[in-house]
Amino acid sequence: MKHQNNLSQSIINSNINKIRGISTSDIDELSHFQINKNRRYTQLHPGKLKGDYVEVNLGGVQIFREKLSAGVLIEAAPASSFLPFATLLSNSEGFNFCGKSQQKNTLLQATGGTWDLNFKNNIHVIAAVFSREKFSHDIERLTGQEIPSNWLLSKASLTDHLALNHYGQGLNNIINIIQQNPKILVKENAIRMLGDSILRLLFNALSKTTPPVEKKSSQSNRLVGVRRVIDYLHNYSDQIPTIPELCQIANLSERTLQYGFKEYLGVTPIRYLRLVRLNGVRRELLISVPKKDRVVDVALNWGFIELSRFAREYRQLFQELPSETLNNIQQV
Repeated sequence: MKHQNNLSQSIINSNINKIRGISTSDIDELSHFQINKNRRYTQLHPGKLKGDYVEVNLGGVQIFREKLSAGVLIEAAPASSFLPFATLLSNSEGFNFCGKSQQKNTLLQATGGTWDLNFKNNIHVIAAVFSREKFSHDIERLTGQEIPSNWLLSKASLTDHLALNHYGQGLNNIINIIQQNPKILVKENAIRMLGDSILRLLFNALSKTTPPVEKKSSQSNRLVGVRRVIDYLHNYSDQIPTIPELCQIANLSERTLQYGFKEYLGVTPIRYLRLVRLNGVRRELLISVPKKDRVVDVALNWGFIELSRFAREYRQLFQELPSETLNNIQQV
């Protein structure tokens, strides 16, 4: 058994391994904790090493955040069925990815098999790891085309700073929210909305590296697609379809569907879907029992995880707080 004298370790393990984490000074322990990722760590530069790692599993996508306090070489050989996309939240010096020197504002695509990353001081990385099959399918739904071949190579791609920042901070925010409220991970609709948000954050960053060619559609086809989506949501709003699923229902790319919604309703499909979900919350609150049904449970059922933002948007739309809706029903 390995001695723990110099090892400072704590492990989080909850919700049937949907969220796991480790804090350790033993890089072998860190490697072994990341099952099925074929990771190897070698400390290359002087420093007191500590590794902090947390991952959240959301079905077709996993997100993870990793901090290392000293210069290390990371080598990995992920299974070909997975597509990792990473960015740096912070890094004190330059770094090498797959043997090439890199700067900030790069999206790290570890999608073509074996990859390595080395750095001199410390690093803070965040990433989303997609199922290759689901990712390919969803991107084709969004664009109407196959994935650009450049997206499936292990390399560092320069992209738009704002889109990359939204990607990294968006993933970080999701991890923080789930750590504060792990109950989110037992709500299927919340998980679906999270997966959809992560996909679109990544798509926005990737599309700035190699824009996919999208099919053009006439105005009449756009409007037919919009009506299909509206009718679908009217009948199946409780299933909370993702944007790629709405694209498939409309038989349109996301951009074309967006044009159609702006023409027809003056809002984007993302905004319309959010309004449908807010209306769904209100309907459910109006038939709920205050002592048995909490607002947070209803909000999570409809895929809202940022509760303060949800309450603000709910009040703006309905001119009352969700708790007031829940309590007022008893006074009618």
